[in-house]
Amino acid sequence: MDEDRRAAERPEFGPSGYLPERASQRARKIVLRAPLGAQWIVASLVAGVVVVIAGVWFLLSTGAAPEEPWVAVAEVEEVGRALEVPDRDVLLVAGAGRIRAFTEVGDVAFCAQSNRLEAADGRVWSLTGRGFAGATSLSELPTTLHEGTVYLDPTTSVPGPDPRQDPMDPECS
Repeated sequence: MDEDRRAAERPEFGPSGYLPERASQRARKIVLRAPLGAQWIVASLVAGVVVVIAGVWFLLSTGAAPEEPWVAVAEVEEVGRALEVPDRDVLLVAGAGRIRAFTEVGDVAFCAQSNRLEAADGRVWSLTGRGFAGATSLSELPTTLHEGTVYLDPTTSVPGPDPRQDPMDPECS
């Protein structure tokens, strides 16, 4: 008899003994009343397929060399710390985390002793193209690397950073 009375007092949902009786009365309001339908399974499978297709498309599309207006100018091994590309009037400089292409450089060259760019007239620049002691900063062309080749966009020129007034003596000029 006691078992029949206890069975009648038990809630009609959830595993017995899972929640105290008072908590189970309040929890009844948040329990899902119906199982999720097959549409949820189909939707999750479709979403997974979409993610896989997008990932494969992304991986396959990133392998191509840059298209016009990008132009291949040198191999990375050729650049070293700096490389002049005379037919384009560009100085490629490896430093400050990437390869930069400076335009309209004239007599600017890399100085290994100071690890800076210097001109014969005593002007000095950092490897980012920032001018020192009143020298105007160097303009830069956008660069990118693809499979060991340096490409640059000759149609776009980016102005250099603001010059600094700090005095800087050349070491190679």
